[in-house]
Amino acid sequence: MILTGWRGVAALCLTYLVTGGVSAARACDMGLLELVDLRHETVLATLNGPGFALSWRHSVTLTPVRAEYRLVAGRGIVQSAERFAAHGPGMAHDGTGWRIEDGQIVLDLDRDIDRLILRSAPEHENRLHTDTAEIDLTQWPATPLEIRAADCKETD
Repeated sequence: MILTGWRGVAALCLTYLVTGGVSAARACDMGLLELVDLRHETVLATLNGPGFALSWRHSVTLTPVRAEYRLVAGRGIVQSAERFAAHGPGMAHDGTGWRIEDGQIVLDLDRDIDRLILRSAPEHENRLHTDTAEIDLTQWPATPLEIRAADCKETD
């Protein structure tokens, strides 16, 4: 049976919704990451992964914070830990959900990050770290920066 007219359009729309629409896979190199200036879609640096970290100075406690990430196939960017010297005023002190390691509080995580976008500021001392490089992100103050797996593009 062939549906025509508005019934055909309705059936086509329903099929599109049920099947998830146009499907496209994301092809990514999970060993490389890019630092991108989002204002101009310009790649500022390509770095070896898959592990990397962001560090900054906390705006309230003025102590260092380090967030650790990995590029994971099928998941993208995953935050694996956050390390800090002081967890700030108003935070629980009972140790639930975190541990002390080398004088720092460590919160172990397994958190998917859809997009990792940030703006740096010289007073926060923002840095991007890999095993082989450290980039001072404050050289692009107030610029929207994205960290992502290299060569991610839609494929059919």
